[in-house]
Amino acid sequence: MSEEISEACGIFGAISTDPSTDIFPYLYWGLLSLNHRGQQSYGFTTLRKGKFVKREDLDLIPTNPREVDRLASALKGNVGISNARYATSGSSGIKHLEGGKQPIVVSSSDRSIAVSYNGNIVNASQLRKSLREKFGRFKTDADTEVLAKKLLLSLDENSGDYEAAVGEVLDAVEGAYSVMILDSLGALYAFRDVHGIRPYCFGKKDGVVAFASETPALDINEFEDREFVEPGELVFVSKNGSIKKSQIRKPIPALCSFEFAYFSRPDAVLNSTNRPVYKIREAFAKSLAKQNAGKLEGVDIILSMPETADDAAYGLHEATGIPWERAVRKNRYVTRRAFISGKDNRESVIDKKMNIVSSLVEGKNVAVVEDSIVRGDTTRINIAKLRKAGAKRIEVFVTFPKIANPCLYGVDMSTYGELLGAKMTPEEISNWMNADSVNYQTIEGLVDAIGIPQNSLCTACVTGKYPTGGAQKLADEIRSKFFEGVSEDGVRIYEKNSKKSRKSRSD
Repeated sequence: MSEEISEACGIFGAISTDPSTDIFPYLYWGLLSLNHRGQQSYGFTTLRKGKFVKREDLDLIPTNPREVDRLASALKGNVGISNARYATSGSSGIKHLEGGKQPIVVSSSDRSIAVSYNGNIVNASQLRKSLREKFGRFKTDADTEVLAKKLLLSLDENSGDYEAAVGEVLDAVEGAYSVMILDSLGALYAFRDVHGIRPYCFGKKDGVVAFASETPALDINEFEDREFVEPGELVFVSKNGSIKKSQIRKPIPALCSFEFAYFSRPDAVLNSTNRPVYKIREAFAKSLAKQNAGKLEGVDIILSMPETADDAAYGLHEATGIPWERAVRKNRYVTRRAFISGKDNRESVIDKKMNIVSSLVEGKNVAVVEDSIVRGDTTRINIAKLRKAGAKRIEVFVTFPKIANPCLYGVDMSTYGELLGAKMTPEEISNWMNADSVNYQTIEGLVDAIGIPQNSLCTACVTGKYPTGGAQKLADEIRSKFFEGVSEDGVRIYEKNSKKSRKSRSD
């Protein structure tokens, strides 16, 4: 990809019917397999003797044996939930990241619940204002607290009836949300927005039930009996392990199409078609090969921008017979945390992330496979490196269509100004990058490769057509102002009306 674009969160939770079961190993391995979905903070919450026990911190999930042992010792219990977070609401300053760690525990006089969720709330600012009358000042500027307190209020007003409370949340909260709730009585609940924008699944084995953002978190724990939480559905698991599924609101599916191109693990299965993501990425490239046969004539080698484009590069190789050379290598130890060196040094850090094996490139016509282009910095820098290494011709093939509109549902590309595709045509992008051509996937090719009808996918970042009304209105208003030359000031679209968010983004 052109840069590391971040997603909202990865969530995992599990419950055992055996009170003596230690659930933490399930939580740890499940969340570790989802660390790609959120790398700014992590958190675990278990229930022991009716009390929530929390352990959380900034950074990646720890792998140091001593630290893992300390977590395991503290987090005893037969039920728990966890979260790996990336902030797509609120500030990215340390103070605010500390406050936004999940799971979050909220309490009233009647009950306490712990909440972990993946997604983004479009109308969080409005909800926060309406909830202040009941809860007073909010502790954080994260939408997690808004969602948790709205749920808590609805539970109190409905005497703990989860079906009624979740129905109120689904009606009032606009956005993408896969939610996991642990209550103080030891039950586990899971529900998903009516569009099912973010993936959500669950599995069972030997008296244990687990919920996860992606199927590899179930696989690593050897859960074989696997299902998906449907859009608008509530799944309840009692202390004795009984499972109740309730369709609270009519589903209007709009699964995020970008999950297939970039976010989800290659071995994940996102829906009941049971096709792993890597097979879909291969199909993306085969579609590109059909669309661009002329551009592939005379190409000597295929290169991919690792590692999310590797499966697509293999698919292009299969479709054309052109050798795939892994002459672009990623230094896994140069991460986004290296950007603490400052904005002025950003391009220098990007340059250090990828290494080109010059001897395999010199004098060659190359096809470069990218999973997507958002801001374009890394693609441009790597094309310059390929030119320096002696590449004669560089044709870029992008497996995802041109991204020209912000995401309001949990992918942190939330302003028009940061999107290369909002400002340039493919020809202009090619010239800016010093490539011979930039060739994007078509929307028809994308939909055909995924195998889900377009009206059951969210393609808003490509088409500008959002599955929720408030998001559509907001995006249209900001888009009009952007093309009239009004600056966005780097503020996320859905935080434009929040003075607090405006201030905190400058921290």
